[in-house]
Amino acid sequence: MKKRFLIFLFLVSLSVFSQNDSISSTVFSLTPRSNKDIRVNGIAIGLGINMGDENTLSQINGLNIEINPLSIFILMFDDPSRRGFSESSTATINGISLSSGHSNQNEDIVYNGLQLSLFSTSHSCNGISLNGFYNYATNMNGIHGSFLLNYSKKSNGLFVSFSNYSEINNGLQIGVFNKTENFYGVQLGVINKTKKQKGLQIGLWNINSKRSMPFLNW
Repeated sequence: MKKRFLIFLFLVSLSVFSQNDSISSTVFSLTPRSNKDIRVNGIAIGLGINMGDENTLSQINGLNIEINPLSIFILMFDDPSRRGFSESSTATINGISLSSGHSNQNEDIVYNGLQLSLFSTSHSCNGISLNGFYNYATNMNGIHGSFLLNYSKKSNGLFVSFSNYSEINNGLQIGVFNKTENFYGVQLGVINKTKKQKGLQIGLWNINSKRSMPFLNW
């Protein structure tokens, strides 16, 4: 009797699990796609998972490659700061993401791992990212380097760029211009500015709510 009960319990658990995990999986996919819900455990390559009107690719575990011939025009005319920060995510990429440019279509995507891009827009960027021009995300965690700008609502870790901005930052900012609203850590640059600070500002000119000083401020 006990054995039958355990078998019955196992079958019920398996049935519930199968219902909850109804998304199909594949080892390769072209992007974008909109025919059915799918998860990629392998390689996804194409224009980007959110470039279509309806995205049904919910997760990529492995390698994501986005080659968009319009990236240079998006870089020239798209300004993600005009839209504000994305408050929710629709898809997740775990692993390595290589891109000619993550446009505003990617503002609801979470990147976990290594990201290399000409420029990037996302909901969250966790891990290591290197961007030719800018990295714009609601949340950034880890090590992030961009030639021109790192721009986020909330960030934790190391940020290196010509200009770094975050509403809330915990960690180390290294750049020519560093600016935050609430800062906990160290700002190292030519001009450092924050409203609320717990830490150090080291630079040619340092500004916080208490004082403005050259070289060192706290």
